[in-house]
Amino acid sequence: MPLTVDGDAADDPVGRQSAEHSEDTGAPRRSRLGRYGPQTLVGALIVAVVGSVAGALATSLAGGDDDKSAPPAASAVSPAAASAAAPSCFNATCTGVDPKDAGCADMAVTIADDWISTMHLEIRYSSRCQVVWGKLTGAQVGDTMEITTSPTQRQRAVVVSGHTKYTPMLPVGRQFSSQVSAVSVKGDPEHDIPAGYTLRVGADHDDAAAKPTR
Repeated sequence: MPLTVDGDAADDPVGRQSAEHSEDTGAPRRSRLGRYGPQTLVGALIVAVVGSVAGALATSLAGGDDDKSAPPAASAVSPAAASAAAPSCFNATCTGVDPKDAGCADMAVTIADDWISTMHLEIRYSSRCQVVWGKLTGAQVGDTMEITTSPTQRQRAVVVSGHTKYTPMLPVGRQFSSQVSAVSVKGDPEHDIPAGYTLRVGADHDDAAAKPTR
């Protein structure tokens, strides 16, 4: 007697495989690209690229490279620049004023000088203040000093203590001449300076122009 099997061919694996590979036309099943289309794969690629860019941007905004996170702090003002304050007077307003008190002694230059032993006499000039004055060092108490400018301006000083003295200031123009004299009233025998000895110095605008500008 021939053997028979109940049921249909769906339980037959060979039959199922044949059914999967053939339909009405007998053609094989379409590939994944055929089923989903190229548009689907391109869209997935775009999503991946956008996600990478967004992640990198978030990392940069969160901190990124510590070496580039902030610019260097501004440098502090140097002590030299801070100390270069403007003088309190200029030219005619400096007449009769102490050069150190007015700030004109800062950055001033000596435009003429002379010596006798330890006694030193100078004409000091300030281009910032446009003035001149006399300076005497190695002086003795009682010594006198006088500075004049053309035509007839003059300032006088007397040494009352110490060994250094300044005359008050005199204004000068673009062209000027000045003379300063110092008298060793009592003399200084220890340094071979006779009593009443007078030391004189003169200078003009050409001497001032020959000095470095300050």
